[in-house]
Amino acid sequence: GLVQQDSIRFDLIATLEALESLHLNQDALVSEEIDFLRNRGIQAVVCDIPFLPFVAAAHANIPAIGISNFTWDWIYEAYISSDSRWSVLVDWIRKCYQKCDLFLQLPMHGDCSVFPKIQDVPLVTRKAQREREETRKILNLDLDQKVYLVSFGYLDLEEAAQNRVEDINHAVFLFKHPLNFRFSNGICLDDLPLSYADVVGAVDGVITKPGYGIVADCLAHSTPMIYADRGFFPEYDILVQEMSKHLTTVYLSSADLYAGKWKSAIEELERQPRVVASLPGNGAEVCAQTILRYLNWP
Repeated sequence: GLVQQDSIRFDLIATLEALESLHLNQDALVSEEIDFLRNRGIQAVVCDIPFLPFVAAAHANIPAIGISNFTWDWIYEAYISSDSRWSVLVDWIRKCYQKCDLFLQLPMHGDCSVFPKIQDVPLVTRKAQREREETRKILNLDLDQKVYLVSFGYLDLEEAAQNRVEDINHAVFLFKHPLNFRFSNGICLDDLPLSYADVVGAVDGVITKPGYGIVADCLAHSTPMIYADRGFFPEYDILVQEMSKHLTTVYLSSADLYAGKWKSAIEELERQPRVVASLPGNGAEVCAQTILRYLNWP
């Protein structure tokens, strides 16, 4: 993974140091994982997409299946040009991934060629269980009210930035913990009986950074996206390219995101027609069936 400073910014030096420590301690970690697999009677490993579990599974003589749209060797390889210490770590990760028995490759993927056996699968995503009208009723919001979901794991806005968001008085902004906003046109979702997919399906747009999960959720519901940049991360360009083909999207710079200067992006989004996505979203079912067939399980 990456050591995050917040939802947008990450620390490459801290990430490199953490990965070097993982490399040094790999034998103990793999041994611990092997013991866990054997003691619990685990018959197969399915993961997205750490690399050491493939090594442990191989030593435990059980099959290991990966599912993802990118690999960490591909991500980290992009940083070798700025620091050669990444090179030995990338080689190590590739050797681990090569012990994977089957890799299920999601759409919007990077270079996953490190895996010996690859099978493409459709989009894995979550779908709303409630109609838009029902979700809006639970939120106590009219159907014509403009509503946006602010989707970040962490986003610290200073008071001036929150005041600017509050001034966008035609819109309501939804968020979940650990986000903690104080603007009067914000609604915290924590205590409401709504799934994240229910909310994504009921809003006029999602304000976020591109990541597979939230992009897939938006694609499943044809929900427009206002997206911020997230530093140099190879997956970003692929996601932006693909989601822009299938969704209504508007770019918001990270500087404007942190400053609460969202109004122009929101107005631009509201001027655009809503694009209806057409990607198959049955990846979960396909993956489950593929895994069962591969393992010869009923």
